[in-house]
Amino acid sequence: MLQSIQGKLRLLFSAFVALVVISVGAMYWGLETQRQDALVINLAGRQRMLVEQMTRFAMQWVDSGGDDGLAALREAESTFGLTLSALREGGGNVPYLPEETISLPATRDPEILTALDGVNQTWAGFRATLRNLTESSVGSSNSDMSLQAIQNQSTVLLQQTDEVVRAYQAASAEKVTRLRAIQIGFLVSALLLLAVGGWVINRSVILPLNRLERVAERIGKNDLDAAVLAEGPREMRLLALAFETMRGKLLSSRTELVELAESLEQRVSQRTRELNVLNEISREITSRLDVQQVLDSVTEKACSLLDGEVAALCLMDESGQWLNLNSLSGSKDAVVAQRTAMTGMVKTVLGGTQAQLCSAENCVGGCGILTDAYRKSHVAAPLRVGDRVIGALCVGMPVQNRYSSESSNLLTKLANTAAIALENARLYNKAEHVATLEERRRIAAEMHDGLAQTLGYLGLSIDQVCDFLETDQDGKALQHLQQTRLTIRQAADDVRRAIDQLIDKSPLPQGLLEQMEGLVREFSIGHGLAVDWQAQVDGRLSCSRPVLEQVMRIAREALINAAMHAQADRVRVCFDRVNGNFQIVIQDNGRGFTPDLASDTPRRHFGLQIMQARAEHIGGQVQVRSEPGAGTRVTLTWPAKEDQK
Repeated sequence: MLQSIQGKLRLLFSAFVALVVISVGAMYWGLETQRQDALVINLAGRQRMLVEQMTRFAMQWVDSGGDDGLAALREAESTFGLTLSALREGGGNVPYLPEETISLPATRDPEILTALDGVNQTWAGFRATLRNLTESSVGSSNSDMSLQAIQNQSTVLLQQTDEVVRAYQAASAEKVTRLRAIQIGFLVSALLLLAVGGWVINRSVILPLNRLERVAERIGKNDLDAAVLAEGPREMRLLALAFETMRGKLLSSRTELVELAESLEQRVSQRTRELNVLNEISREITSRLDVQQVLDSVTEKACSLLDGEVAALCLMDESGQWLNLNSLSGSKDAVVAQRTAMTGMVKTVLGGTQAQLCSAENCVGGCGILTDAYRKSHVAAPLRVGDRVIGALCVGMPVQNRYSSESSNLLTKLANTAAIALENARLYNKAEHVATLEERRRIAAEMHDGLAQTLGYLGLSIDQVCDFLETDQDGKALQHLQQTRLTIRQAADDVRRAIDQLIDKSPLPQGLLEQMEGLVREFSIGHGLAVDWQAQVDGRLSCSRPVLEQVMRIAREALINAAMHAQADRVRVCFDRVNGNFQIVIQDNGRGFTPDLASDTPRRHFGLQIMQARAEHIGGQVQVRSEPGAGTRVTLTWPAKEDQK
């Protein structure tokens, strides 16, 4: 334990704590003793006062008699007797303050006991005289003689009580002196303990640290030849051993650096050439977006970079159990199979992050795609995208021990680049496919909202013209034909506008409120309906073109439904802001329908789907409430994000 700094400091600290605890305990004991001695001295001093009171009460009783004086005399006599007994023997309920009693410890001091015995003897006679006095008649000769005896005995008793007080004071002073000596002893012990602690710290910590500081300065000056000696306590020896280990490593590193410096220029030149080649290869691979072109380019560049005769790139199938050959650079005779199982060396390669070297001497199996001739010396690397393995890249040679760790590092870098390029090509193809589908859906929605609606309306209008002609209502037929002509012009304008929107991305000429108000006005004139327009939001509301287009098309679809299907003659359009969202409510007084049965009408079902899809595209939603004969209420809600360009 004492062989370590921690053990020595723990011992010193324990000794110091013990010293402090003992010192505090001694001080507490001394204070408690002084309090008890002060109480006892106070009670002993009160005995003198009680003697004087009893003498005075006796004289008053002789002079005047009376029960009050006799009761006071009896009380003083009882208090004196109880206090004297407690001072000699300890314990007892000694009266101290009004309605308060205390207990006293027994006295063991011989001088105090002797003084108390003298008081006790005198008190016995004094008490007997008091009883004779109180039992005699007032004014009799016996009472006078008893009073004279009391006065004589009280003088002796007072002297004896004073001796008791002085004895108690002397004993208390002796305790104080003893306590002072103990405290001085504790102080001296504490100073000695501090001195010993300083000596231990200097010898066990300061001096060894100074030696290690000089060692550190020597190492800092690159003087690594001299060994570091392990001296001092256990912690310092461990620290010295750590310095020695560091010195050995620094010496070894310096030796390696010297060796590397001698061949640095050659290695830098070689690394630069390899990195330039790898950079060119990476740039060429990543510039391709066709998956097969990427695969063929990777195998070709792998052969070129590692001077191999054959390179194979295999991708993992959907089951994750097989690797399928997707690209080969080199002789087709080098291929023995079109796929290989996820076992043996293949599993080891795919489970790691670095390329694995393999030859006839140091591995069994290897790439199951290549023949034995090309597996004499080959290196294989996993194709990883994040934590996901998508395949493997393998380069082989019919010559043994052709590849080194540098070849492994090069193929690893090429495989990482190839995996990213391959994933980018896949994502590009997927994004292109998704974009094509999205464009098809958008064009379908455009045709539905524009051309399909117009054609449907024209069909109904022509049917009405035919009915009018059959019933010889030429005037109404002519009126509907004129309306049909206007509708055809409007359809042509819609087609041109749709074409312009496909090729024109210029800023919007009007805000959202102006666009909605124009749509309502145009619809009211074109369909002959009374449309009540209410805008609860003031000012020009700017929004992005996609949001404006979707909102306008949803509103146009709802208005056309009100005119063509609901056969309404009045429509109310309200624009408002509710709970941080914009809201458009289009309500008609048409015949209504049952929303749950909307699927029975394919056209309406498709229109509602398109409206809901458009709303979701801008982060909103469409709610349709309708009942047969009660009209229809369409509510469009979307986030209120203004000033989007």
